[in-house]
Amino acid sequence: MRILVISDRTVIRAGYRMLFEGKPDLEVSGDAGDMPQIENSVNGLRPDVVVIDSETNSLDAAEVIQFLGAAVPSAPALVLVGEFDDQVQRLLRAGARGLLLNRSSPAEIVAAVRLVAAGYSLLFPCRGRRLVDWSVPADGEEKGPGRERLGRLTRREVDVLRLIARGCSNAEIADVLFVSESTVKSHVQRMLDKLDLRNRVHAVIYAYEIGMVRTAGLAAAGLPVAPVG
Repeated sequence: MRILVISDRTVIRAGYRMLFEGKPDLEVSGDAGDMPQIENSVNGLRPDVVVIDSETNSLDAAEVIQFLGAAVPSAPALVLVGEFDDQVQRLLRAGARGLLLNRSSPAEIVAAVRLVAAGYSLLFPCRGRRLVDWSVPADGEEKGPGRERLGRLTRREVDVLRLIARGCSNAEIADVLFVSESTVKSHVQRMLDKLDLRNRVHAVIYAYEIGMVRTAGLAAAGLPVAPVG
């Protein structure tokens, strides 16, 4: 897949180019540091996915995303951010497909590119109530065998299951739900008992089965999916 890297920092563009070009299925077709370069790259290269550095001085990442949405709607934007703060909501509204901390590991960044290129949305790691509200499905949208078992859970236990399915630790769940870690542990245990699940791994697998997490998307990114048993 063809990647366009956008940053007004030369060293950042060079770093991402080195990272992606080491993968057989990825190719950096171009990079850009200002709007004229972005316009030329989009018109000439037709990228499959765009990676944007949000910590720029001369570029507004949200405006870049909006331009890309009009110019190359088939190329999703993955934005690397320094922190999950107020700018994140603006980036999401502008049309960002994925948000990832720029201090994520190289493997996480590569996996994120593959995910958004495959048509999936990504928010990682799990931080902030508003982000979680944006990212999880609304009540009743889960589908697949076994979904009726969700009726055994309280609303809070469903929230805990959703967050576990998205890779959140107990500390992160406590931060999102504004409760203590001991309360989260109690919710997790009750959720497992009500769903007849042995552990958190099986809770994640159950979430795959009912549609909270799309297994195909994780496989497409090169991430392992453990079988039941």
